[in-house]
Amino acid sequence: MPSHPDRRHLLRLTVGTAVAGAALAGSARAAAAPAPAAAAPGHPRARYSTADYPVSMNLFCFNQNIQSWIKNRANGAPKLSTMAAVDWAAEAGFDAVDITAYYIPGYETHTMPSRPAEEITAFATGLRERCERLGLPVTGTGVFNDFADPSRRELDVERTRFWIDVARAMGAPAIRVFSGVVPADLDAAGGWEAVTRARIVPALREIAEYAAPRGVRILLQNHGDMTATAEQTIRTIEWTGHENVSLINDTGYFRPFRAPTGDGYDWYRDIAACLPYSASIQVKRLPAGADSAGPPMDYERLFTALRLSGWEHAVPVERLWAKDAPDNPGKQPTPPFDQVAALLADVRAGLAATRQSPFRVLRERLRDLHRERAVGLRSWLRLSGLLKAAELDYRRGSPAGARQALDQALALLAAAPDVAPAARESLLREVGALRTVWGDVYG
Repeated sequence: MPSHPDRRHLLRLTVGTAVAGAALAGSARAAAAPAPAAAAPGHPRARYSTADYPVSMNLFCFNQNIQSWIKNRANGAPKLSTMAAVDWAAEAGFDAVDITAYYIPGYETHTMPSRPAEEITAFATGLRERCERLGLPVTGTGVFNDFADPSRRELDVERTRFWIDVARAMGAPAIRVFSGVVPADLDAAGGWEAVTRARIVPALREIAEYAAPRGVRILLQNHGDMTATAEQTIRTIEWTGHENVSLINDTGYFRPFRAPTGDGYDWYRDIAACLPYSASIQVKRLPAGADSAGPPMDYERLFTALRLSGWEHAVPVERLWAKDAPDNPGKQPTPPFDQVAALLADVRAGLAATRQSPFRVLRERLRDLHRERAVGLRSWLRLSGLLKAAELDYRRGSPAGARQALDQALALLAAAPDVAPAARESLLREVGALRTVWGDVYG
């Protein structure tokens, strides 16, 4: 497994830092901060990103353990302090951390903070200083809010303003917010669009105006709620129309509207559709939710899509558990260090496996198979030409042309008489995987 970016040289986070600039300097370490996402995504000239993305640990990985510490619970998950979680992230090899506001003593979900502002700010400042000493940039923070509920919207706007100031003290360049759960009066209030436009959009604009002069970006996170699908999430951002609002692309929470999980849903398409609007991401192990029954995330498929899209940011990760899972942290004698470390290893392996351009990988694979006489000269030349054409169309901003070339390559592989059966099966699988990701990103 390749080494992670050297944390000692990670640049101080500032909104607008991008992988593109870091790549010119021979490093992707400046990618840790969220930058403004495209407001009107199209298909510009593109180049596959080979960046060495920083991987950030969301402290929600230790949610039960840190909550036990904050609330001094006698029973439940083993205690782990917020500072200790940050220390462990550095020891485990993470490049950055995302410190949700839940883990600052005094945070309350339904009221204003229960401790003095000075005490909370001092704790946040201490976190920033601790992270600076460890060489761990803070990629973001977040609050729980419900802008769809008219009974708490005003309070949640006020709460979010408070935690925006804390984000600034902590050195977090962005703060995550939610749209809100589906309200009981949705139909009576006119339906999804009416509630989104009347309640959620104005609240997002209000906090964006407050956050902008403080250097904090607002990131709306899809969460299986009023932003359950890519369409709902994108429309909410477009209706908000504020330059200080982007998305945090939660890979584990796309699902049909009002569905309990994403089981059976095409979440990869939704993830890819939201990438042009996203200034951050939250990579989960299960794409359909912690309580889903489906397979784990295909990291190679996910990260190929990110790289094809020209991703310019860090890659925060978060580990979740189903309540009744035998490995749930609440049932374990120690915090889930091994499981979070395993998530980091899986994510790094996926990033490493996708770092080289898939077009180049496939052409080199064809060359090797030709040398082994598993692919004849005619098919080698024709397939290599089609893959080259697909890559050129991609770089020219013509995804339809690239899609056509990939389809032609698959058709040629299926019928070519000079391709050995084992080579045919392998190439169909590998080219098919690229074609699948292409469909995720470009349709």
